[in-house]
Amino acid sequence: MMSPDPFSYWIVLLDIEDFSLRPENAQATLHEELYEVVGFALGRAGLGLADCPVQDRGDGMLILVPIGTSPTRLLRELQRGLEDALLAHRAKYNEDHRMRLRVGLNQGLVIRQGERWTGTAINDLARLVDAGPVKRVLAEARRAQLVLVVSESVHTAVVLGRYPGIDPAAYLPADFVTKHGEPRRGWVTVPGYAAPPGLPADPGEPPGGATGGASALGGTAGRAGGGTDSGSTVPPPKLTARDVTNSQFAVGEGAKAVGRDDVAGNVYYINPPRDER
Repeated sequence: MMSPDPFSYWIVLLDIEDFSLRPENAQATLHEELYEVVGFALGRAGLGLADCPVQDRGDGMLILVPIGTSPTRLLRELQRGLEDALLAHRAKYNEDHRMRLRVGLNQGLVIRQGERWTGTAINDLARLVDAGPVKRVLAEARRAQLVLVVSESVHTAVVLGRYPGIDPAAYLPADFVTKHGEPRRGWVTVPGYAAPPGLPADPGEPPGGATGGASALGGTAGRAGGGTDSGSTVPPPKLTARDVTNSQFAVGEGAKAVGRDDVAGNVYYINPPRDER
């Protein structure tokens, strides 16, 4: 049986923080309120829930936005609309019913077979939203209502365009490794913060050529979900004696030699290499 042809969409994924830890009555309220919050935010972007296919995920929503939608308006107004709606929600409810969101945005191909949606772009977005560094940013940004993560392709095409209302300086990269050992990179921003807390300002190049799932020609890899193994950050490279030239080093407390010349633990330079000074 031939697979249906895919269509291109802007893909939005929302997940309520700590949803499963809430009492059942609070979960029911949050689930209902999420539709109000999202409906308001989409309205700011010139859309309605009736315009976009929606997949209910219990503790969140997966939304397919028509590709003809302006990506700059979608990114700018979705973020602002969610922030305003979440602030209004907080004013109505106590702390048990507080709603904070992890929100992701990607673009790519999706195959729709009734209620079953598949595509690499969906899988990659689910991994971004579920990544450990993204969760930690929201945990540290206690006064924030949401954290937004975009794929590498959206960051390059939309954020770096410096369009009105979109500040590239407010985004920082978040690197992590999926449960399958694949390095990934997303770009994170937090409304109300100059930069997302808990992320290094200069993490260097993407690990292992990570693209954050930037394929705009997304395939049909399984059901959406993916995720990370606790969202582990990318492990640091292992230092070997061959990596140190024209200098000496000493091994600090807790360090040990591995094999013939690998060093694990704390390394202190006696005469730092020229490019480290």
